[in-house]
Amino acid sequence: MMRSLIMVLAAVGFLSVGACALEAKEKASSNESGLVAHYSFDEGAGTVAKDSSGNGNDGKIMGDPTYVKGDFGTALSFDGVNDYVDCGKKEILNLGKAGSLMFWFKPSQKLKGGLVGWSTEKGKNGRRLVTSLDPLVNLTGNNRGANQGLVVDVSDGKASWKAHASRFHQGYVPQGDKWEFMAVTFNGQNVDIYRDGVHVYSRFQVLNPNTKDIALLIAKARGIGFFKGLIDEVRVYNRALPEQEVYEVYKRDAEGRGKDTSTFGSIGIKPTALPRAGTIFADLDYRGLVPTPPDLSIKADLLDAKGAVAAPGKIRMIPAWGRAEAVFDVHNLPAGEYKILATGTKGKPGVTKVTWPGRAKGWENIKVLNNFVWELLNVSDGANPKKEYKFTNPRKGWVYFIVETKGDLKLSVPSAKPDIIHPAPELEGLRKVMRYLPQGEHTIAVTGDGSLDKLIVRAIPVLTFGHYPHLGPGTGNDHDFLVKNAISNANMLLTGSYGEAYNTGKFRTKWTEKLGRKCIQIVGTRFEVNNNLKPETAVQQIYDFLAKQPGMNNPDFTGVQLDEFDPGNKTMAGVPCFYDEWNAAITKILSEPKYADRLIIPYTCYNMYDFEKSASFIKNICDLGSYFAWEVYFDERNTEIGAWIYINEGLGEMAIEHEKAIPGCVNNMILVLSMLRREYWNPKVDFNVYMDMQMQHLATRPEFFGLAGIEEYVSHYGTEEYTRWQNRLYEHYGLEGKTERLSKDPYVLSHIKNVDFTDGTDGWTIEPAAKDSIAPTTHKGYGVLQSRYPYRAATDTTFLRTRRSKDKPNVFSQQINNLKPGRMYLVTMDTGDNQEFVNGKSTPQDHVVSVDIKNGDMVNDWYRAKLYKNDKANQWTYSAYRAVGKFNDKNRFNINKHRYMFRAKGTTAKLIISDWKSPTDPGGPVGQELIFNSIEVKPYFER
Repeated sequence: MMRSLIMVLAAVGFLSVGACALEAKEKASSNESGLVAHYSFDEGAGTVAKDSSGNGNDGKIMGDPTYVKGDFGTALSFDGVNDYVDCGKKEILNLGKAGSLMFWFKPSQKLKGGLVGWSTEKGKNGRRLVTSLDPLVNLTGNNRGANQGLVVDVSDGKASWKAHASRFHQGYVPQGDKWEFMAVTFNGQNVDIYRDGVHVYSRFQVLNPNTKDIALLIAKARGIGFFKGLIDEVRVYNRALPEQEVYEVYKRDAEGRGKDTSTFGSIGIKPTALPRAGTIFADLDYRGLVPTPPDLSIKADLLDAKGAVAAPGKIRMIPAWGRAEAVFDVHNLPAGEYKILATGTKGKPGVTKVTWPGRAKGWENIKVLNNFVWELLNVSDGANPKKEYKFTNPRKGWVYFIVETKGDLKLSVPSAKPDIIHPAPELEGLRKVMRYLPQGEHTIAVTGDGSLDKLIVRAIPVLTFGHYPHLGPGTGNDHDFLVKNAISNANMLLTGSYGEAYNTGKFRTKWTEKLGRKCIQIVGTRFEVNNNLKPETAVQQIYDFLAKQPGMNNPDFTGVQLDEFDPGNKTMAGVPCFYDEWNAAITKILSEPKYADRLIIPYTCYNMYDFEKSASFIKNICDLGSYFAWEVYFDERNTEIGAWIYINEGLGEMAIEHEKAIPGCVNNMILVLSMLRREYWNPKVDFNVYMDMQMQHLATRPEFFGLAGIEEYVSHYGTEEYTRWQNRLYEHYGLEGKTERLSKDPYVLSHIKNVDFTDGTDGWTIEPAAKDSIAPTTHKGYGVLQSRYPYRAATDTTFLRTRRSKDKPNVFSQQINNLKPGRMYLVTMDTGDNQEFVNGKSTPQDHVVSVDIKNGDMVNDWYRAKLYKNDKANQWTYSAYRAVGKFNDKNRFNINKHRYMFRAKGTTAKLIISDWKSPTDPGGPVGQELIFNSIEVKPYFER
């Protein structure tokens, strides 16, 4: 009797405690902005999952899941067979284009099934917003994208999209029997994905999920199946939570789940010792200080064994919240054990131990400026120069000489070709002196009389210009412009084996013989070679193909760049790999004395390190002392936070994976970035700043110390401005060795708003010529034709449609803000013919429009590439090649690209756009419907 009474009391006590906890969570949840459902599973019993948000979205527990109690509280355990929770389909659960979904899950070793989301039985298009562990995709095949593992599906009911998919690497697969926190937020523009509170992916939102009249399910997704494991603390919001709030939710429930909570309330520190650089780099994680004030600052010091400051840290606050970097100059410190102490203006200090092995042998007298520019000598002996100076090149590669003298001093490097470095041989205004030298000690001989005011010697990276002599748009001969504006800081010229029409005045020969630089021939291989190989003769076929190339034989070339190779073992991008045969052929040809000084540089893509054969191909290139050109292309993100996350995902994180598979390969890696038209699709951000961010990442992140080189691909798909900006970035990071950004402009542009009419005509003054002659509207897929890279055929693209009147022009205008008087600005926009889009047939034509800038001086004196019809054209026709509806590469839709420049007279101006040629002349067909969007106003890089 007494025992029964005790058991009853104990049960009542348990339920009482559980009820109190649930009541407390309900009270806390009801105060959270935008929270529409919260399932804590703290009931401990019963068939109802209580919604503690206060919105009454209680869930029905189906099957026979069990409650599991632990240090974390209470969670629900699902059997992977028929257990799940049906949370209903109230209208409040229909999120629309914005929302957040977050939860904890602990999968069994069998990774499969739906986690949390809305789904129907209609295949992929039925997965309206679904998080799942999808076992149906091959994890080891040749698919370079991340459509496997932990999956986020989005659908509007008519089309579907993988929100988690990566252009760079295979998908993330959670560990079995371990707790993980996942969050997905979306706002109509971006989808952001978090793991354990850390922002890992930022994606353009291709589709808006249509969850209307569809039940929210936990532990089940129709078409994917049931989840086996634990799920806890499911939260649904009708708004996109920012980073700090996501981390606060993670931090709130992390206790008892095997997570490292030691940095909650302080700063986490992850140090990396760089013996060659003479520095210790530290990633600082201050998320544990959440919420943080906008003016948070951090100080970091390296402490010796006695607690004294051995080196102060140089702090860089990263655009992505919660992340900072510290660099400690320790080149003179003895080897030993040290501590890093990081202190914020909020919270407790963070501290960690670090071992400094001492400066690497041979690097004691090298001054490291950034990851790939190292100062080897710096003297200014004036009127009493020495007869010779010695320096040691730490690697085979380029060396940059800066010489200032008075008198008739002559400086030469006997091991260089040409050997004279001063007076520098001059070619069409190009004077910078670079020589390709072997690793080891070299001598600079000084003869004649005079004063040696400056002699600086730096090891620098490969700085490749591609693709001489072209400038976008098109592939004309723009030699004069490129020589004057775009190639002065390059040392490798990527070009074709052109005849004299595209080799003005035998420029390749002058570039190599007079300036001592190199020309590399670009050669197509994937389809041109691999599709024609036969297994029994492939090695000889590849050898013969390489041996006949001008790049391997002509004196004005130094080698070939092979375009291109993808991940795989048997096939790559739909063609056979033949990686073993390529290895054998390249080894054979480079071992022959005739080709000993030649370079064979393959373009490589994505995660080749994940596959044995493609990884061996890169390793073989490195072992042979050549380079591989790894392509990593970044299209613009909507925010600076998203941009940094994306860059780090594609560069720093993948460099780590490269090094794991092929140790030391970064020293042979030419990192190929992109200025292809498809990358700068977003008129809300500044692509110049984006290019700068990528270069800075390479120059400063520890994963890239010793990086062999950089290339921007490619001039004939870029613009004259971006091509010149690339050259200036090469100088800033690749010759001067800087670590701070070159541009001081913000990433997100603030001059005009609503640049794509996504918010109707908000911000614009509309002056229609007649009723309905101006209207904001949308077409699915139009963005694809505009080369907006992340857009898909089902993506709604917004624009302003005008219908030309015979009586007066349609006019729309907006004030331009935040200008600097005297500075040059660029206005660009796209126009298309609406009726041609609807009818599926398009012809090239010049769209008649006019653009005026009040309080700005319009400038027409800028360089047009050879594709322009005349020297003063402000627009050109782009024939879209991507397929949408009836349009494809054989039936192209023609878009006009417009470009106008002005110099600001004040801090504001007025942008006025019309569909007439002038205020008094229609200039074009009456009744023609034009569509306007992608209107960008940005600072213009002059020089």
